[in-house]
Amino acid sequence: MLVAEKYAYLEEMVPVAEPVRREAPSRQEKPRQVPVRKHQTLNKFLTLSMVLICFAAASFIVFRYALISENHRAILALEKTLEQEKIRKEKLEVELSYCKDLNTIEFLAAELGMKYPGEGQVQYVSLPEPDEGMEQAEAPVDSGKSIWSRLLGIFN
Repeated sequence: MLVAEKYAYLEEMVPVAEPVRREAPSRQEKPRQVPVRKHQTLNKFLTLSMVLICFAAASFIVFRYALISENHRAILALEKTLEQEKIRKEKLEVELSYCKDLNTIEFLAAELGMKYPGEGQVQYVSLPEPDEGMEQAEAPVDSGKSIWSRLLGIFN
């Protein structure tokens, strides 16, 4: 038997690829500059001012809502008062119509023992007719008013 030499087997094996060695890139040293300070104070100021503006707007809206609510309550109270006054007016109108009713007046007069006046109890009085000259004298004269005050009086 013949034995093969060992080196013959080595050729049949796949050669192992060696890793590619790269050279480390050489650093180029750049001169360091002093870092420029960003406008942090300006950014903080703008942020704070925006927050304050939003707070002021929200406060103003709440204030206006409170005024509207207060006015609404006042309107409701006035409407309630108006309804009460309308009811009172209707009651007074009913009472007035009751007092104007001739049947009621006649009944009350009979209850009080009143009678129609006799012919000797009635007296007639004649009044003088008013003169036209007296009417003009009684009318107020506004000659002291200017045209401007008269126009304002018309519009008021």
